[in-house]
Amino acid sequence: MMAKGQMKFQVNTMTGKETELQREMHEMAQKTAELKKEFIGEKNRLTRELTVMSEEIKSNQGQLRELMLENSELKKNLDCAHKDQMEKEEKTREEIAEYQLQLQEAEKKHQALLLDTNKQYEMEIQTYREKLTSSEECLCSQKAEMELLKSSKEELNNSLKATTQMLEELKKTKEQCELHS
Repeated sequence: MMAKGQMKFQVNTMTGKETELQREMHEMAQKTAELKKEFIGEKNRLTRELTVMSEEIKSNQGQLRELMLENSELKKNLDCAHKDQMEKEEKTREEIAEYQLQLQEAEKKHQALLLDTNKQYEMEIQTYREKLTSSEECLCSQKAEMELLKSSKEELNNSLKATTQMLEELKKTKEQCELHS
C-alpha cells in the first residue's frame, strides 16, 4: 500500500508540478505574446525609421550625384580655365621674347646710329679744328704782316718826316739862296 500511496503522492506531486508547469507555460506564453507584440511594434518602428533613412539615403544619393556632376563640371571648367591660362601665359612669354628681340635690335640700331653720328661729329670737329688752326695760322701771319706794315708805316712816316724836314730845309736854303742872289 505504501507503494500505492507513494505513487499517489508522486502522481499528486507530479500533477501539482504539471499544474505549476502549465501555469508557468501560460505565463510564458503571455510574456511571449507581449514580447511578440512589443517586438512587432519595435520592428514596425525600426521599419519606419529604416524607410525614412532609406528615403534620406536616396535623397542624399541624388544630392551626392548632383554634387559629383557639379564637381565634375567645375573640374572640367577649372581644367579649361587652367589650360586657357597656360596658353595665355605661353603667348605672353612669346610676345615678351619677341618684344625683347625687337628691343635688342632697336638698341643695336640705335648704338650703330650713335656711333655713326659720333664719327660724323668727330670728323666735323676735326675739320673745324683744322679750319681753326688754319685760321689761327692765317691770323698769326696777318698779325705778323700787320706788324711789318706798321713797322714799314713808321719807317715811311719817319722817312716822310725826314724828307719833309729836308725839303723844308732845302726850301729855306733855296729861299735864302734866292734872297742872296
